[in-house]
Amino acid sequence: MMLALLCACGSTDSGPEQDATTGQTADGSSAADETKGKEMATLTISGVVGSPGGDLTGPEKLFKEKYPDIEVEYITCDAVNREQILKTAISAGAPPTVGFYWATRLGSFYDIGMCLDLRDYLDQSYFDRISKDMQAVNVGSNGEQFGVSYSAVYFTTFYNKDMFEKYGFSIPETWDDLTEIFARLKQDGIFGFATNSATMQDCLYAMVFSELEDKVGPGTSKGIADATISVAPGSPSGEVIRSFIEQVKEWYDAGYWYPGEGGINTTADDVNAAFAQERCLCVFNFSGAFATHEESCDFEIGAFMMPTSREGMDRYMHIEPSVLFIPSNASEPQINTAIEFFKVILSEEGQQAVVESNNLPSVPSYTYANISPVFQGVINELEVETNHFGPFNPTRTSSEMQTFIKQKIFAAPLSGVMTIDETLNEMEQVRLEALEAKQNR
Repeated sequence: MMLALLCACGSTDSGPEQDATTGQTADGSSAADETKGKEMATLTISGVVGSPGGDLTGPEKLFKEKYPDIEVEYITCDAVNREQILKTAISAGAPPTVGFYWATRLGSFYDIGMCLDLRDYLDQSYFDRISKDMQAVNVGSNGEQFGVSYSAVYFTTFYNKDMFEKYGFSIPETWDDLTEIFARLKQDGIFGFATNSATMQDCLYAMVFSELEDKVGPGTSKGIADATISVAPGSPSGEVIRSFIEQVKEWYDAGYWYPGEGGINTTADDVNAAFAQERCLCVFNFSGAFATHEESCDFEIGAFMMPTSREGMDRYMHIEPSVLFIPSNASEPQINTAIEFFKVILSEEGQQAVVESNNLPSVPSYTYANISPVFQGVINELEVETNHFGPFNPTRTSSEMQTFIKQKIFAAPLSGVMTIDETLNEMEQVRLEALEAKQNR
């Protein structure tokens, strides 16, 4: 089925499967048998941005059915301090049981020895069942397995379907289409859009990937993310990024970005409330936020691919695997607990829970059901030949670039703190520093 295409070419040799709800393996052994005599710990998962999504809480429920006596705790944060909270706890000798992070950025932990090599703790069959493309980013230079990719999120645009129907709007194909929709809504005091939060500006930056691929050339977005392509003012890529910042500034200056002046300073909770209260039409967001929106909204939510500057362009969507890892200084009880959770989340039932949260599963060999209309719409987009999916986000370049793209790429020029030239110059400097660090490893 189409979900398999999302997960690339994972092996179908998944080894002995365990039923996540009964705890029984194919040979009749149980979870209790596997952990008999092993000391277990509280399952503390750190690095969760906002509230934990269904891709975690679904598998957590299955885990609790197997291990009812084990407590589960989440350490939440925002996108700005996510990495620092994890690193501070590990450095202080108080690691969580499990770290939760973006897979393309896991190197920022294992490069400095903060991730346990899982090969001695988790059977190879579990790694084999994961999509090779999704797991590759967790593999060290000597074959170490530093984490398990269990799902992937993607950038999308959630919108109020009821409002679309009320106004007779069609799905926008271009920036001009969006502008017309935003202008009409402003007449009725409704904002056109919001982004996830002030610290997730990459949800909006995602609209530039298609522009770079079309106007500079195939592979440009990945080249920027690899720090090998210049984004300086006057460079081909820099000028494409400039054109999009200028477009966003036009929307901002026109008052289309919720809540108007200062819209870039909103929190995720404020944005979710505004969307639920129908004060804005759409939210540029990542797929993992769907559950939060769905719980809050009384209207039907839809999703569409991000528009391009002109009709007929191929469209590019960033897909980011989510990884779970065990800190290298975790205690033996923590390791035992984490490994059992990994087994659950990589089981067929655990991966089904990921699908039901509208996120992409990491295991392509399972058969999935109960796919929501919103997620089915995304799957349908994969069948469109001119739509492309991959790791295009430059946040994976370095920790500094991650901070820049998530917090400054629009906030700085729109608020007048920096000119667009200064913004591009800083992005270029961060890129060069990342490239130098990469070459010196």
